[in-house]
Amino acid sequence: MLDTLSIQALSLPEYASIIGYDECAFFGVSYDGQIEYDCRMFWTEYQRMDVYRALMEAQQLMEDVVGYPLCPTWIVGQRDEFVEHRYLDEQELGKSNPLLTRWGFVIAPGVRAESTIQASATVTYDTEPAVVGPFATTINNIAEVKVYYPGSDREITPFRMTYTGGNLTIYIPRCRLVDTPNMTDSGYDYTDTDNFLAAVDVKRIYNDPSTGATLVAPHQCSGGGCTCSTVGCSEYTQTACMYTRDKRLGIVDIVPATYSSGVWTRVVNCTYNYEIVRLNYQAGLRVLDTTMKSALVRLAHARMAAEPCGCTIVQRLWERDRKTPDVMSRERLNCPFGLSEGAWTAYKVAQSRRIVRPRIL
Repeated sequence: MLDTLSIQALSLPEYASIIGYDECAFFGVSYDGQIEYDCRMFWTEYQRMDVYRALMEAQQLMEDVVGYPLCPTWIVGQRDEFVEHRYLDEQELGKSNPLLTRWGFVIAPGVRAESTIQASATVTYDTEPAVVGPFATTINNIAEVKVYYPGSDREITPFRMTYTGGNLTIYIPRCRLVDTPNMTDSGYDYTDTDNFLAAVDVKRIYNDPSTGATLVAPHQCSGGGCTCSTVGCSEYTQTACMYTRDKRLGIVDIVPATYSSGVWTRVVNCTYNYEIVRLNYQAGLRVLDTTMKSALVRLAHARMAAEPCGCTIVQRLWERDRKTPDVMSRERLNCPFGLSEGAWTAYKVAQSRRIVRPRIL
């Protein structure tokens, strides 16, 4: 089992729903009456991860065309070995202000932060869906609550959550809580709760606004910030406030400032030696509509070398999306996603959702 799954715009339960697959069979769980479904072959962890990788590849291809992440994503300004280059925003700082962020649909300046709401929270299987909680906590936005396999970064998608009177309750379909996803051909028995997680980790993943932008001078400066220091050989950095003029297009102003207790205070000093700016912000779509979800699925199928499952309906969808017509237009021949029906359909959707951003001189 993978301990970590990257940021994903389309979850695996959503994928199963879109292709019309019984969710429990998708997660390798058997129950009485399951034979009534046309698609009931039990998926293995390998098959699910093959779909996951294809969905992530499709997501990246579409994001590069539309110009914004397809789900809320933190973009960082500091280079790090653990940071995907595509989610890095370090720019040369010209004489212009405002700036254009690398990604559009800016949600807010800041960096990713997390805190544990409840470690090893007990899962109760007396009802369907299973229940985690209620337990007392303080949160500002229920969307910040995330559920994980214990001791890992592998996220579990809840069915719904409620927050009433300071108490949080989470509802998760049992089949999404399989303890060991590597199953046998017969599947896991739905009625045996030993097959499912006894506890989960509940965390708050939120935006920390105290780190916005960082202005960088390549050489250490003197106290006034206007001349290079005569000693040392290191960069000089200055924290900065990042004000968003246009969230959709990603137009921002950068002002030298310090942050304390939720308040930015402007720093008045010489700034013309700054040559680099590192931008930290969250960007992306908060909600992915049906058209975009369908496009992701079709492009994922187009990127897969073999059908993900032996079920007839899934095979038909895969064959539809992998099919390449005998006659194609010049535009289609140059489609960067590929020549198949699924690739072409997804590319047309991405083109229609692309944001055209101005060039700031």
